[in-house]
Amino acid sequence: MLTLKSQMEIQKNVDVTDLSTLRIKAVADHFAQPKNIEELIELLKFAKDNGIKVMFLGGGSNSLLSSKKIDSLLISTLKIDFIKEDINNVFDLGVGLKMPRFCGKMIHKSLTGAEFMVGIPGSIGGGLVMNAGAHGREFADIFVSAKVLDLETLEIHEFNHNDMNFSYRSSVIDPERYCVLSVKVKLEFAEKEEIRSRVASYNKSRTTSQPLKAWTCGCTFKNPQSDYPAGKLIQDIGGKELSIGEMQVSDVHANFFENTGSASSSDFIELVSLVQGLAIEKKNIQLLPEVQPIGFFTEDERKIWLN
Repeated sequence: MLTLKSQMEIQKNVDVTDLSTLRIKAVADHFAQPKNIEELIELLKFAKDNGIKVMFLGGGSNSLLSSKKIDSLLISTLKIDFIKEDINNVFDLGVGLKMPRFCGKMIHKSLTGAEFMVGIPGSIGGGLVMNAGAHGREFADIFVSAKVLDLETLEIHEFNHNDMNFSYRSSVIDPERYCVLSVKVKLEFAEKEEIRSRVASYNKSRTTSQPLKAWTCGCTFKNPQSDYPAGKLIQDIGGKELSIGEMQVSDVHANFFENTGSASSSDFIELVSLVQGLAIEKKNIQLLPEVQPIGFFTEDERKIWLN
């Protein structure tokens, strides 16, 4: 174990299985969990000075950890979870803040705009990077600005809405180039009961249509077409009957892949590849994963993410 000046610890050979909602067995060569932005920046400067590759993990709901190895410094941002209220209903949020927690806090303030986050178990940073969304709303709708650290120059930049190039499940931020530090969002006043009713409706929808008690990474694929969701497509090609090892397509929602025990990242990738092949064969539609890789994957395995 290595201790930096701030007394932050970099641990070796850490089991990080429980930090992913998919519960893929994974071990990080090096692991750290900074408690604030200052520690995070110190950690990134140390990594750059020592030629250490870094990777980031937030809520772990959109991440596929490699079962083979995570041969980098894996940084968990979950403890950087502050909420600072500015003026005019603008909030400055820590990169590791869980989106459902923020949604809950805003209900009490009678502020609307964050309700779509209630069922997304990821962090604010991850939500920004992938422009997370649900129920017809997405992160771009409430985004004001973000502070990001350039991993090459270690300079801090502020990105506004025009800089972000938001699109469906995408933004300009490449996690291999930038580290999100904090995000500002703007909400609006509304009747508290109206907000609560909307959140209750979203929760009811999730309870009846998603395998909430299973180990999944959330939606596996991006929707290929606005009028043809990935789950419906996978069901239409017979995907609900598919499994590889202890990884299976959920019989509740076909765009969720379930780890039923001790599935590996290779099992997940094989199942993704199988479904992609059937989608091309039967519908001539290419499915692209929404889940992002963390750690070592072979060249063949990485083909599932290619356009």
